[in-house]
Amino acid sequence: MFFVHGLLVATLLTVAPSFFAGPAHVGERVTYQVSTTMGAQQATPDVSTLVITWTTGTRLFARLSTALPGAAVAVARNGDGTLSIASPNPGNPTAASIETLLGLLNFPGLLAARLNGSDHAQTTLSVTPPASTAQPSPEPVIVPLDLSLVSSSASATLIADGNTGQNASSHSGRGGSGAGRPGGSTGGSMGGWHSSGSGRSRNGSTANRPSINIAAEAIFDQSGSLEHATYRETITTPSSNGAQTVEHTITIDRATDH
Repeated sequence: MFFVHGLLVATLLTVAPSFFAGPAHVGERVTYQVSTTMGAQQATPDVSTLVITWTTGTRLFARLSTALPGAAVAVARNGDGTLSIASPNPGNPTAASIETLLGLLNFPGLLAARLNGSDHAQTTLSVTPPASTAQPSPEPVIVPLDLSLVSSSASATLIADGNTGQNASSHSGRGGSGAGRPGGSTGGSMGGWHSSGSGRSRNGSTANRPSINIAAEAIFDQSGSLEHATYRETITTPSSNGAQTVEHTITIDRATDH
């Protein structure tokens, strides 16, 4: 699948979107373990651990748990609640990996924002199927998605599911920020939660069009900080040798909170 802007002063955090990744308060540190699997369902997952620290004022830092503290990069909390590298440093060998992980962590909050204050909404994701010999540069496929939010005094759970068999036209202009609008094109490859695809599905025959199923869940704590998320994307592509299915998964767990 292939899923990714100034600093927000601490006093403005309360007006940011309700759901986000990382620390909720100055002085906190949050550790996320991110597991990604591409291809075969039994493939060995790639596991990374990212430590995000909010020191003082607007200063946040992120580093891989395997790296020395000096390898941390400055992180910006953007106006939409997302996290991004504040000062790109090509010389830092872990910067690219941290940027990718921040993109994965941002996705649940961005998806929750599509609810626009409601408990239920419909939207779309633009998913780019994996390249193949027959189609080395596949176009994005639009996948309708149903979103639901279940809240309690202690947490909120976002549930999302959809597939290409649903009627995409019924989702147009209803609750979600459709793919193709700024920040609305999500889905794609495991390089991040979203792609920069055009948001247009292939106009040719549907006979060889991939079938895509998406299931996701995210749990946020009372403050709105991400606790856990899972994303599973199953892509079945017709071929002369029979249908081929690949499954992409992402699992995020908050390990420690100080």
